[in-house]
Amino acid sequence: MDKINKKVMELTENLLSINKNIFSELLIDNFNSKTLEKIFFENTKSSKNFFEKEVKIILEIKKGNKNILKKLINFNNEYVKKNYLNLKEQEYLEEFKKNKIRRIFGRGINPEQMILYILSTNEMSNYLDFFKKEYLICTQNFKESTAEIFKEAPFVNEMFKDKNFKKEFQNYIETKFKNTKNRNLEKISKKYSLELDKESKSFFVPVEYITFFDEKIKECFEMSEKFKTGFEVFNTNSHKMSETEKELEEIMVEMEKIEEENIFFISEHDKLEKENKELKQSLKKQKDSKTEKTIEKLQKEIEKLKNKIEKLNEKITNMEQDEKTEILENINIKEVSEEKFLNFKNKNVKVVGGKWNSQSIEKAKEYALEAEFDIEFISAKKVFRNFDKLKNSDIIIFDTSYNSHSAYYKLKSYGLKICRISTSNLEKIKKLNL
Repeated sequence: MDKINKKVMELTENLLSINKNIFSELLIDNFNSKTLEKIFFENTKSSKNFFEKEVKIILEIKKGNKNILKKLINFNNEYVKKNYLNLKEQEYLEEFKKNKIRRIFGRGINPEQMILYILSTNEMSNYLDFFKKEYLICTQNFKESTAEIFKEAPFVNEMFKDKNFKKEFQNYIETKFKNTKNRNLEKISKKYSLELDKESKSFFVPVEYITFFDEKIKECFEMSEKFKTGFEVFNTNSHKMSETEKELEEIMVEMEKIEEENIFFISEHDKLEKENKELKQSLKKQKDSKTEKTIEKLQKEIEKLKNKIEKLNEKITNMEQDEKTEILENINIKEVSEEKFLNFKNKNVKVVGGKWNSQSIEKAKEYALEAEFDIEFISAKKVFRNFDKLKNSDIIIFDTSYNSHSAYYKLKSYGLKICRISTSNLEKIKKLNL
């Protein structure tokens, strides 16, 4: 065995001296079926199941297979280095209490994983005794459960006792074989076609027989070792899973509570949905009703605005007309005589055009008040923009001293009563009033 393999065996024996089941625990801690297949059997086709593969790995490690052990070490140590290196003792204790297994939860650390890291790297060696102590505490329950199994099945316990085949064989020769009766030896002789020397109680056995039985004995020992390792894996796995099951049970209880709450919230949600739907329908009805009223109101407002716009447009047109109108002095309107007399009493009289100053206008208003009629003066430059007033007048006094022909014909088109004066003088107005 080379130097490297000696180191491998030393590490293996060191780990097994701490606990003979430590490799089972390390495999169960670190690997689920997918990662086990990927790390250890990536390029190998095998019909073995997950359990059989775990047994095979442990047996290979115990034999000193450095490649298998190296894969376990690398996978374990990379995880430790990434997540759980150089914590304080109290922090490690808190992590151990969580009973989280990397294989199931993808997180969590156990003492055996830290022990493997320390022994394989020689780092954090001051923590080794601490982790060993915690590991023994963790495995105490496991030992108790194993003892219960041995109590229930003594034959299993018998198989796990350390046996020295050579010593056992020698004891058998010295005791049982010497006392074996000849008739029993004769039966064996006939059964296997062997020549028997009765005096010496010896068989003449062919080499092939010895080779065959030697191979079979090896197979028996290998099967026994596989059984032991398989039992270790199964028992360790059961113990680890039972700890996890407790946590899963707690999670399930919590999930049931959440599910009950969820059912309640769903029910409340449905109620709120129903109320919301009814509220929306109610609001829609109200909205439709309000909308109709609003539309009706808006339509009225629109009509008013249209009328205002029309009036404004008309005013603008009239103002533009005023701007364009040519105002002249002493225009000639022959068709209306200055001697057309009308009764002004209780009438609305408008004086259009002329050159009336404020003093003259004031005197005219005083006269109108005495004569019991209303009078208003419209500038020649503002005739068209005041047509609403003018067309509702009873009498128009058209002052030709300063006015326009277009204004006259516009007034005439409305069929208004028109009188004419040729000078802006109050006496002229008085003369027209009967």
